[in-house]
Amino acid sequence: MAINLQVGVADEIGIKKIEGNIMKKVKLIGIVGMPGTGKTTMMREWIEKREWVKDTPLKLLDTMVNPESSIRLFGKYEEGDTFAGTDKLSMAVQPVAIEYLQNPSHDVNIFEGDRLTSVKFFQEAEKLGHDVHIIVLTVPDAVREQRYKDRGSDQSETFINGRRTKVQNIIDNFSGSVLTGDPSLVTEFNHETPEDTQKIIDFIEGIVKK
Repeated sequence: MAINLQVGVADEIGIKKIEGNIMKKVKLIGIVGMPGTGKTTMMREWIEKREWVKDTPLKLLDTMVNPESSIRLFGKYEEGDTFAGTDKLSMAVQPVAIEYLQNPSHDVNIFEGDRLTSVKFFQEAEKLGHDVHIIVLTVPDAVREQRYKDRGSDQSETFINGRRTKVQNIIDNFSGSVLTGDPSLVTEFNHETPEDTQKIIDFIEGIVKK
C-alpha cells in the first residue's frame, strides 16, 4: 500500500521509491538449477514445515501463502505431480510476477522452477529495490541423468542445453565482482543427499528469518 514518505526517510527504513510511488522492500528467493537437480523435491520438504493457503493475487500468478507469516510461494504443488512449482504456471506468467513485485503484499516471496528462471526476472526485481537471493542447485551429470531415467523424463538434449545456458547466464550476471565491489546474489549448493536437502532448507530459513 502506498504511503507518503520522503525518499531519504524511506531509504533508511528499507522502503524504495518507484516512479513516484512508495513501496516496501521485500525478499525474493529464487531456487534455480538444471532439471534433475532436485528443486521440487527440496521445496516440497520446505513446504511441509508450514500450513499453506492457495492464493492468486493476479491472474495467471497462482501462489500459496502462509497465514501465520508474511511468506508467499509462487507456483502449484499438487500431490503426486513430478513437475510442480512454477513449471505448472502459464508461459506468460513472468510479466505478471514482475507486476506483483511492484506492489508486493508479503515480506518474503519464494519460487523454484523454469517459468521465472531468467536473468531479466531477477534484474527487474533488483530494479524495484528488492533483496534478491538466488540459490543454484547442482549435481554431477551422472546423478542428474539417472534421475531423468528414474522419473521417465523425455526432455530433449536441446531442451536440456537450453536450461543449462539459462542457469549459467544467471550465475554469470549475479555472482558479483571483486573489481566493481558488486555483492554476489548467488549461492550454489550440491544437492545429492537428504543432508544436502536439509542444508539448503536451513539456508532458506536463515534468509526468511533475517
